[in-house]
Amino acid sequence: MKRFFSIILFFAASAIAVAQEVWRASDIADSLKREAYSVVRDYKAVVTASSQKSMIVHYHRVVTILNKKGEDHALWNCTTDDFSQLTSFSGKIYDEQGKVRQKLKRSDVHTSQYSEHLATDNQKNYVEPPVMDYPYTIEYDWEVKSSNGYVEYDFFSPVWYDRQALEKASFKVTVPTGTKIRYMSLPHEQNPQKLEDGKNDVYVWNMSPMRCLIDEEYDDHSMYICPSVIAMPYEFVFGESSGILDTWENKGKWFHQLAEGRGNLLPADKQKVKELTAGCTSDKEKIAALYKYLGDKTRYVSIQLGIGGWQPMSAEEVGKTGFGDCKALTNYMQALLKEAGIESCQTIISTRYSELLKDFPNMHQTNHVILTIPQADGSNMVVECTNPQLPLGFISGDYAGHQALQVVNGVGKLIRIPEYTPDNNYEKIVADVQLQADGKSVVKFSDDHYGDRYDAVRSIVYQGDKERKERVCRWISLQDPVVESVKVNETKTDIPHLDVQSELKGTYAKINGNKMFIVCNPFRNVHIPRFRKDRTRPIITENAYRLEDEIRITLPDGYVYPAGQNADTTKTDFGSYTLDIRQDGQKLIIKTSFTINKGRFDISRKDDFANFREKTSKMLRRLIIIEKK
Repeated sequence: MKRFFSIILFFAASAIAVAQEVWRASDIADSLKREAYSVVRDYKAVVTASSQKSMIVHYHRVVTILNKKGEDHALWNCTTDDFSQLTSFSGKIYDEQGKVRQKLKRSDVHTSQYSEHLATDNQKNYVEPPVMDYPYTIEYDWEVKSSNGYVEYDFFSPVWYDRQALEKASFKVTVPTGTKIRYMSLPHEQNPQKLEDGKNDVYVWNMSPMRCLIDEEYDDHSMYICPSVIAMPYEFVFGESSGILDTWENKGKWFHQLAEGRGNLLPADKQKVKELTAGCTSDKEKIAALYKYLGDKTRYVSIQLGIGGWQPMSAEEVGKTGFGDCKALTNYMQALLKEAGIESCQTIISTRYSELLKDFPNMHQTNHVILTIPQADGSNMVVECTNPQLPLGFISGDYAGHQALQVVNGVGKLIRIPEYTPDNNYEKIVADVQLQADGKSVVKFSDDHYGDRYDAVRSIVYQGDKERKERVCRWISLQDPVVESVKVNETKTDIPHLDVQSELKGTYAKINGNKMFIVCNPFRNVHIPRFRKDRTRPIITENAYRLEDEIRITLPDGYVYPAGQNADTTKTDFGSYTLDIRQDGQKLIIKTSFTINKGRFDISRKDDFANFREKTSKMLRRLIIIEKK
């Protein structure tokens, strides 16, 4: 009888296991499918770390694609390198009813070493599955082995795309008993379940259903929205190097160790430093001369070979080859400055995250290296060595205002990179419009860009005449515009700016009888955001800036602005705008300004935020009526 019941239980368990493999789209809760393009049905990562150098991670991922917009969500990719290898792969594709329609094998995995990096040992493994009738489900199983060290167990994040919901996920880390590890879960702190089996310590995180729709505007980084876990060893080994990740200071110490002994210059470079700085009367002049030398001699090339993803090339090697990545060029510039008697600091930063996790130093949050030069007043001059064509001291909008890890005296120190304010992050347009009686016009205008606005438009310097004209044409809301000329003037001063001067023709006014209708400011557009009704996350504006314009319209003979002088102004926590219209002789002068404040606003104010921008848009799009006497 016992044996009989054992057999019954065996087959019952087998039946349950089979049932679990049936991924029916109809089983997904309607609340998860709402507004989603796909749903992660299950995502598991099982980490087994047998030593500081050896680790195996097994992944299991099941995603239901709900519609055509989620087609890309079915793709699979896995990047490996000299420190990690893909050891197994399989997959299945299910129809709407959960029936297997196709199996995927290791032979379906494509590999490529093509990337933006000139020198890399990264290998991209990817699968592009056939498109099925929607909805359908795709399941992937794969395993990655690390055998030469690692700096983290995994950055576990089940949601990979916008408009993707999560049904369930789990993350498991197994390490030898007594191994000290560090972990953090986001966006909410969640302690793992800890188990012991006598030989190992096991940590398990389980994640519940969640609508992770992260395509909204003015939102936080996805890491702070979707569930994720960063787990890493307290002490790590990576190739021939080792370190401790308990403080940001120690992370900086590890980077310092990697760069140690790599700051020696070639004799020719040493001689060049002497020649270039001989006539300089200040440190700033010396820095400028060496920065120009860096730009003339080197070019940026990303290098991801072995530990080269973390360790810079030597200054001697950069001097010989004339190229390097951000680490190498920063290290080279530091060596040049040191030869000139100027101390500087390699500084690790993120172009994605403005804030580093204060009490949780990690490798995931930093992806770039710049040079900072401490000043007497306690501030830091920023030197972007990957693009010396930028003015000296200019701060890229990619990291302005971000926290960074400055390596000082061999250890890390958290600092804040200066950020733009409306006083140095603005754009000013001055336009002269010769309006004709038929509504057509000749327009000459100057569009001067400062700060982040300068950074965003600077690529126009390298564009040809045709591309410049097409670009300017997109800036202006006129009927049938024809851009006849574009000139670009770049000024590389302490506060650099770029002035785009253009001349064009187009229909500027609509005519109805003896009246002309003119758009207040056809040079600007203000986007009006729309937020989901159920959004709970705050509204975040990351950059403060100002747009300031003066449009001077010479009216046709006999036309006047009958409304006389007109003014409007609005000021809110989100920003402000002003409008001033007046007639001076035969000229109608329109002045507008629009300022956006940096801030973090409670979602309860979403209607106020949208209304402010809508009022600004209406102010700029307002129709001005001029009449013939």
